[in-house]
Amino acid sequence: MDKEQSKHVDQELLSTYIAESEEQVERLVFILLQIEEQPERQSEFIDELFRLAHNLKGSSGIAGLTQLKETMHEVENLFDRVRNGDYQLNASDVDLLLSLTDDLVSYFEESILSEPFPEKWRKEIKARWCDQSTNVNSKPEHKSDPPLILNKEEKKKVAAWQEGNKQVYGIELHFTNEAPFRSVSTLIFMKYLKEYGEILTTAPVFEELEQEEYSCVKMVLLREKPLTPEQELKIIDYPVNEGVDGVKLRQWQYRREESGNIYDEKIKGTQTIRVESERIDKVINQLGKILTLKTGLLHLFQEGYNGKTSWDELGKSLQELEQTVSSLQINAMDLRMIPVRQVFTRFPKIVRDIAKKCGKKIELHFVGEDTEIDKQIAEALIDPLTHLLRNSIDHGIEELEERRKNGKDPVGHITLNAHQEGGHIVISVSDDGRGLNQEKIKNKALKAGIIQENDELSTEEVTGLIFAPGFSTAEQVSDISGRGVGLDVVKNGLKRLQGDIEVKSLPYAGTEFALKVPLTLAIIQAFMVKVGGQVFGIPVGDVVQSIVIKESSIHLVGDRMIYYRYPETIPLLDLATKFNFKYERNKDLIPVVITSYGQGKVGYIVEELIGLEEIMIKPINKSMGEVKEISGAALLGNGHIALILDNQALADKAINL
Repeated sequence: MDKEQSKHVDQELLSTYIAESEEQVERLVFILLQIEEQPERQSEFIDELFRLAHNLKGSSGIAGLTQLKETMHEVENLFDRVRNGDYQLNASDVDLLLSLTDDLVSYFEESILSEPFPEKWRKEIKARWCDQSTNVNSKPEHKSDPPLILNKEEKKKVAAWQEGNKQVYGIELHFTNEAPFRSVSTLIFMKYLKEYGEILTTAPVFEELEQEEYSCVKMVLLREKPLTPEQELKIIDYPVNEGVDGVKLRQWQYRREESGNIYDEKIKGTQTIRVESERIDKVINQLGKILTLKTGLLHLFQEGYNGKTSWDELGKSLQELEQTVSSLQINAMDLRMIPVRQVFTRFPKIVRDIAKKCGKKIELHFVGEDTEIDKQIAEALIDPLTHLLRNSIDHGIEELEERRKNGKDPVGHITLNAHQEGGHIVISVSDDGRGLNQEKIKNKALKAGIIQENDELSTEEVTGLIFAPGFSTAEQVSDISGRGVGLDVVKNGLKRLQGDIEVKSLPYAGTEFALKVPLTLAIIQAFMVKVGGQVFGIPVGDVVQSIVIKESSIHLVGDRMIYYRYPETIPLLDLATKFNFKYERNKDLIPVVITSYGQGKVGYIVEELIGLEEIMIKPINKSMGEVKEISGAALLGNGHIALILDNQALADKAINL
């Protein structure tokens, strides 16, 4: 962090400030998008816009973020002129303010601890509300060079790149004050630099290079191997064009500790939940009842056993305790629930930006915004949903002329729909685009070596190919698609949430991706089994049934155990063998738990079936090592530890033996 800024930033206020500011920026984005669609409505929203800017200015000042406070002061001035009728927001103003919100979000998430808010924004916003004649006739202020700030995905890529013993370099191209055509010189240099590796990002960003208002361009270069001394010299001694002052190069060192600290602070800032006081009152009331019951049980213990009367009183107290604890559990879990609207509100801006890059017109619709979801799961779904929206806009929705030719509305439509199904939440992303091209998918999979020429696949199996690692139908690399990050990332992310994804598609009619996740991951119902003295839990949502079979019903096919019951063939996995537990098996009474896996089923051979139990899952200490097939642990009522099985990972083992 900048030394001067670190003196003024109040670390204790920072996490609360970030949470509240992110909410206000989300609201700001929502209003700006409304004004972009209907400029005549700005008078309807201007008072709220002014209030949001005023609040952000005030809270930034309290948190000690001086430069951000000054920037928001200029935004407040701009809105004040609009409110007084001295100025009208135009498309350029809205676009600028939306870009500002992008930098605000990035600043809160990535660099609030490391540097002040970029000064360029204060100057640009001030130029908007100053005398319009001055703005038109005078030369714009010279921008200060923007800092090189990596977003979350870029940071992950840099970390993974360096952990794979690959190289990352920071390169700066400096210009003299009189340098003409800086963007042209930069593009020529970037083309020269691509001979040595991949350019990850630049500052200013590529789209802003043409503005010419910078004295230095910063770049991040990714390489498989280190640059040789000769290569470094060639880059540093790059042929100097008119106005180019020189080139600087340094190798980046990956510092896990630094990135870890920033991440931890970010988590602190985003784990705040706004809860209605009524919900808190319910929890406090339940706690009051438990305290009363605790006192009653203590008195019973102190009085000792006085025959059937005291035994009946104990039974009655325990029954009341069970009911009260159950109510407390429900009400406590309710505190973590948020309306899915809080997730959906961030997507209109994302859809708008991607559609703009693709040159498409998209309308985003919401259904079921009041459906409630666990905040932890909601945050984990943001990246998968963003990826699916990006996929729908880039691959699903047709170009304008193609839609007109097929008699469709020129505007593409995407719908986010949320609803509850039992103990699960289903969020679907559907579009009215061209649908999945089965033949194109098969050809791409064949070319990538995912399938063979003579493989006979059903429609469902062909559709499933889009989740294969590295699969992409993008014809060329772009910022939106073709980066080698496919829908397998979405599916793997859902597996970690104990969820799944289904796809429905009709040619020329559209595609729907339905994400199904548990209501919560903290407390679940699990089917408990025992193997060699160790208790295991299987999430009840994955359990189809439990049966008892004879050893003669188990067939060996190579190294695989198979249980056949018409018309199903079910692969079996012996948990005792898998986890190295020993017990004497009764050949005539072999308990098996059958679970669902994709479109099929997998059975687990166990020692004993215990039954259903509600458990609170705790993560396993990482120092004990990672076992992919174990998703967590739970403390049982008898003091023993149960290990919670990851059904998806285990089923993979059973099928791919």
